[in-house]
Amino acid sequence: MGKAIGIILAGGIGSRFKGSKPKQYYLINGKEMIWYSIDAFQKAKKIDDFIVVVDEEEYKAGRIRDQYGVKTVVGGKTRNHSFKNALDYINEHYPDCEKIIENNAACPLTTSDIIDKYMDILDEYDFVQTTFKITDALGSYKSRTVDREDYFLIQAPDAYRFKVLYESFDADHPNGHPVVQLPEDTKGFNFFDYGPNFKVTYPEDIKIIEMLINRREEQ
Repeated sequence: MGKAIGIILAGGIGSRFKGSKPKQYYLINGKEMIWYSIDAFQKAKKIDDFIVVVDEEEYKAGRIRDQYGVKTVVGGKTRNHSFKNALDYINEHYPDCEKIIENNAACPLTTSDIIDKYMDILDEYDFVQTTFKITDALGSYKSRTVDREDYFLIQAPDAYRFKVLYESFDADHPNGHPVVQLPEDTKGFNFFDYGPNFKVTYPEDIKIIEMLINRREEQ
C-alpha cells in the first residue's frame, strides 16, 4: 500500500496580519499557532509522515525543524510555489506516496480525527475539500441576483490522490486552490461536517481562535 504524507504550509509572511513576525509564530493559549497543526499531524494514525514548508530564513535557521522534530522544506515566492516545492519533495523522497493532505498553519483547528477521516475518503475519491454553506447574503459585481445555494466556501485542509494532483499541478496557475487544476473527470468529495474552522488573518482573530479551542477542549 502506498504512503500517505501530510503538508503544513507555514511559509507565508501574513501581510494582512501586519505583525512583527509571521503570524504562524504568534502564541495561542501559550503555544505557537503552528504547533496546533504539527500536533494534529503527529497524532494522526493514517498518515506515514509529514513535512512543514517554511520561509527561506526559517529554513536556514532550522528552529522549527529542531524545536518540533519535523522535516522542513523551503517555500517559494507564492503559495502555489511553496506547495509545488512540497510536492516535488514528496515525489523525490516518498516515491510510493499515494495520498497527501495539506493544511495552512493559519488554520489551527485541524484535528487528527479530520486528517484520518480525509485519508479514508480518499479510498473512494480523488480529492476532498473542506466546505461550508454560505449563511450570509451573497452579492456579485456582475449581477444583482445571486443564489447562494449555487456556491460554498472552501477552507483548508484539503486532500488528494498524489499522482492525480502532481501530474496536473502548475505553480504558476493564478488560482491558489489546487482543485481547480485537476482534470474535469476527477471525483471529488465536499466535506461539510468539519465543525468550527477559522483562518487567522488579523491580530484580533487570535482571541477568536482561543475561544474556539477552549470551547472544544471543554466539550
